[in-house]
Amino acid sequence: MVKIRKSDHILEIAYSCVRWFLLVASTFVYLNYYYSDSQNLLFFLIMFAVAVLYMATTEFALHFTPIASSFYRKVTRIGVIMDYFSSIAIIAITDGTQSPLLPITYLVILHASLYWSFRGSMVATGMIIIGYCFVVELVDGGFLQDDLPRHFFNVVFLLMIGFIGGIIVARERKHFVEKGIFENLAKQDYLTGLYNHRSFQEQMREDIAGKQPLTLMLGDIDYFKQINDRYGHQAGDTVLREIGSLLETSIPNTQGRAFRYGGEEFAIILYTDCRQKATELYQLFLDKLRAKVFEHGKDAFQVTMSFGAALRDRGQSKSELVTAADELLYEAKTHGKNQLLWARVEGYLSEQH
Repeated sequence: MVKIRKSDHILEIAYSCVRWFLLVASTFVYLNYYYSDSQNLLFFLIMFAVAVLYMATTEFALHFTPIASSFYRKVTRIGVIMDYFSSIAIIAITDGTQSPLLPITYLVILHASLYWSFRGSMVATGMIIIGYCFVVELVDGGFLQDDLPRHFFNVVFLLMIGFIGGIIVARERKHFVEKGIFENLAKQDYLTGLYNHRSFQEQMREDIAGKQPLTLMLGDIDYFKQINDRYGHQAGDTVLREIGSLLETSIPNTQGRAFRYGGEEFAIILYTDCRQKATELYQLFLDKLRAKVFEHGKDAFQVTMSFGAALRDRGQSKSELVTAADELLYEAKTHGKNQLLWARVEGYLSEQH
């Protein structure tokens, strides 16, 4: 879903650029070839002002608001309606159905198909044909005998664009979704929903190559074997799922990411080289873990975790950073568990839970 939103976002940016171009082109065409009286000019200036206001709002939504926000979704989807009325209006004041700007309507159809697939494409096509008929009656003087072949082929071409364009967009969108599902299956852990060990290795490689400030935490569930032995593997799976959920909800995507490293081990990449900031993010997770009570039949139990954490030094490789955090985790497990262990110059710094 995230990839689909990013793809749609790129298309919206492209549509925004096209709108600015068409606004300039339409203004040039109207003022140089179709401007005839002050009444039409006033109508055009009102349209121009509304278009600039909407397009400026769209630019703000595209570049300064989150893709998943309600404001972003409303502004971009209103664009289909704005494009529709704008295209019909500009055609009406530039020689009706003989306007050189008639092909703008094809972009409206494709824009609708972006959000509502084949159905949206056909609805948009139907609305444009209705608008076309209004323009014929109000501007062209009705369906004159000599113009019927031109109207016929214009309408047929609109239908073809809507039908074929809708099918192509719907098919490509379906393939894109399926591709995303298969990619997620390869990168995500099926049990916890977190990204898996392979994704962790790729993320570490990308972050280090991009010289991202990093803190790596490796965590292990304490006494996990006893949980499986006493309550069964289904209870163990529940513990893994819940911890995965707690990690995902505790770490904002902009500040880090959690992974299932393997078995009962988890990895957390934090985009900071400040130990205090990393500890604050970790504490959010720890507070939730402490409050979590697992139930199995009549029994209830809680779990603890041990962590080893290492700040990446300048020039430190991926394997060196992982080894440092792993060694700290081992120390935490063998020296009391239920703690976060940080490295320091003269030894280890332990933070008991």
